[in-house]
Amino acid sequence: MNMAVRAMNTCSIVRSASSPPLAAFRCRLHQFRALQFRRHPNLGFQFSIFRPHRHNLMLGHGRSYSVQSLVDSVMEELDALRKRKRVRATSKIGLTSSGELLEDKLEKRALQKGFLLEFKKDSERVLLAVAQKPDGKKNWMVSDQNGVTTSIKPQQITFIVPGVKNFNHMDISDFIQKAQNNLDPSLLEFAWVELLEKNQSVTVEELAEMIFGSVEPLESYCAHLLLSKDEIYFAVLETKGYISVYGPRPAMQVEELLRRKLAKEVAEKEFREFVQLLKSAKSMPSHAKPPKSSWEVKEKIRHRIKSLEAYAIDMCENDDQKKTAGMIMKAMGLTKTSTSALNLLIDVGYFAVHVNLDLLKFNIRTDHSDEVMSAAESLLLESTDPDEVDRIDLTDLKVYAIDVDEADELDDALSATRLQDGRIKVWIHVADAASLVQPGSIIDREAMKRGTSVFLPTATYPMFPEKLAMDGMSLKQGKLCKAVTVSVVLHSDGSAATQVGLVEPGVWPGPVQGVYKEGLA
Repeated sequence: MNMAVRAMNTCSIVRSASSPPLAAFRCRLHQFRALQFRRHPNLGFQFSIFRPHRHNLMLGHGRSYSVQSLVDSVMEELDALRKRKRVRATSKIGLTSSGELLEDKLEKRALQKGFLLEFKKDSERVLLAVAQKPDGKKNWMVSDQNGVTTSIKPQQITFIVPGVKNFNHMDISDFIQKAQNNLDPSLLEFAWVELLEKNQSVTVEELAEMIFGSVEPLESYCAHLLLSKDEIYFAVLETKGYISVYGPRPAMQVEELLRRKLAKEVAEKEFREFVQLLKSAKSMPSHAKPPKSSWEVKEKIRHRIKSLEAYAIDMCENDDQKKTAGMIMKAMGLTKTSTSALNLLIDVGYFAVHVNLDLLKFNIRTDHSDEVMSAAESLLLESTDPDEVDRIDLTDLKVYAIDVDEADELDDALSATRLQDGRIKVWIHVADAASLVQPGSIIDREAMKRGTSVFLPTATYPMFPEKLAMDGMSLKQGKLCKAVTVSVVLHSDGSAATQVGLVEPGVWPGPVQGVYKEGLA
């Protein structure tokens, strides 16, 4: 009864050779509602017991069955199966048994002309072919599914389809199509449950009998495809010639493999979505492309775009970055070169058209995060002066700054006054950035990372956010400016008459800007 319930729950039933295949017993679970669950004592699975809900099951040939009649039918099938000579219900082949028990299942199958076989064409392709004639002592000439005749070695053969003689190679494509239409991985899961419960191993033909009710060539080949492609439920116990014996994996191992498979499928889905993002951004006009910051919001997207960036500037830190970048370029139909990666990043708007690669290689930051920019705006609006009571009024001094005409950030200036004894006192003023930035603040931490502003012929990348550097920290002409000032008294010959004076916080009118022409220091 327990087996019948499980068969109903999985919509798969073990059939005898005289019965229709499992496909005839497909059922729709929405036609039932669960009454109770029964837990298997060894495997920990729960199987539902159903009762009819409005409709009866319709199982092929227009016959109508109630749930009770379905259970009776299943029990009859199982009873008939036990009586078959092919299946010895009272004997069990142990997975941990001696090689002698497995030897009973491993009958070497000699290759003959007209046999249908499967062989490895190369590391990626497996083909079906018909054996034509021997080629030397060990090799065989075969005609494959593409109509190509070639010589293969014995070790290339992965399977000989049982029960086939004098197969016409012109019929291979039709045979493959029928096999593909007949594959159902859920049947393999059902067989695994049954064999694990009985602690039995299985050959391809035994599995075909179990899930298709037939050991005909097509069904046997379908069983082979299910087992050879399976990475979850079964493992090869032993192989002899072209025949293998498979055993069901332990339940805990299957659970772990299913978890890994799910994780792999999720990762593959996320990768496809990332590639689609690249293609979408690439097709957008320049003004509509997503900003660079949008690629760095989600960690997995950030990891992939950073891997592509590292590949573009030849700065990959590990093999994972190289592998990730290579997969992306392959998916985009590009060659695996740094130039291809660079052009792709430009095409999606991640890099500017005239990006400076040296800035990237030396990890020089060219922009500030939204968080830093917001903090800078707040400083300009709400900052207080911690040295206000100690500042010295130097507004009586004339202050001069010398810089290029297009300079918009002045951070130092000079003043000079003649003393009564003829000596000259020189004042050196430096913009007081510390009056705005508190130690340990986000602005301070960002400046520590950068270390300096970077001045290039084509652009300037300030250590502080641009608005803060040019407004709050720059010596603006015609405005009162906060500065840190030192002074020194000079003799008429230019030698120092005194030591440099103490640092003094001061406030004074902005400098008169003197302009020097290019080429003059």
